[in-house]
Amino acid sequence: MELRQLQYFTVIYDEGSLTRAAQRLNVVQPALSQQLSKLEEELGRPLFLRTPKGMIPTEAGIQAYPLFAGVLSDIKSAKQQIEENSSKVQGNVSIGVVHTVSHNVLADTLVSYHQKYPDVQVRATGGYTTDLTEMLRTSQLDLIVINAPPQARNPDMIDIICEDLVLVGAADTPLPLPVPVDYASVNQLKLVIPSPRHGLRYIMDSAASKLDFALSPRMEFDDLKPIEDFVGHSDFFTILPPLTVHRELRAGRLKAYPIASSIPRRLIYMSSKNRPLSHAAELLIEEIRERMIDVSHEISASLDMG
Repeated sequence: MELRQLQYFTVIYDEGSLTRAAQRLNVVQPALSQQLSKLEEELGRPLFLRTPKGMIPTEAGIQAYPLFAGVLSDIKSAKQQIEENSSKVQGNVSIGVVHTVSHNVLADTLVSYHQKYPDVQVRATGGYTTDLTEMLRTSQLDLIVINAPPQARNPDMIDIICEDLVLVGAADTPLPLPVPVDYASVNQLKLVIPSPRHGLRYIMDSAASKLDFALSPRMEFDDLKPIEDFVGHSDFFTILPPLTVHRELRAGRLKAYPIASSIPRRLIYMSSKNRPLSHAAELLIEEIRERMIDVSHEISASLDMG
């Protein structure tokens, strides 16, 4: 079994097509197909079903993917650690971040990070906490930035920042409630909030349950950007982390109001248990932390206290 065969297998799995995999790997398709056949022969079972619609992984292929991806990731990590013995920061970092971070903060962070460390290649993935956690478990990511469940205490979770959720509305929409806002009164407003699929909703519902009420939104969205846009063009209100909407707050299109009952959202990061973080990854997470703290301080000073 050759490392090249494992790499070819994972790319075919990701692309779902021999043609696209060959283009991505810059190899001719017959050579790619030949190496896959050798791997299947050595394993004694097919890894894909060849269909007119593409390459469909078999049960064996599904089982093999996280194992082979983990081997390749470990080898890449070992190479990076050897390279990092030199003074130049270089290598590859794969990071997964929840949408509340990828939507606004991540882009600014990566611009700054690339200016400082141009020889580091970063692959960033946005997603939900549960999906990113699974990708970390299967060695598809080096580290993840996710929402920590309320009261969660796990030694593998390293705190980045904790911020209170706020009530957000369009700048020209009057708020018919006193400020700070009584959380139990938000159902008096037209609410649009993340759907139960979203980790933020779990935080909101847990806080409401402690006050013996349940949120009753008029609308629910999976993605946060549509919520932000909808609120900015309507008389609806939402509940979000300030970091998520800091650009709209800064531009004066949205206004944020503090909620009397603190609803903390903890952002934490986790890394693979199988290998230590590379120096490049450590520098990236520190860059993200510093950016979040700066933005959080800026937002705190701009909250409408009534």
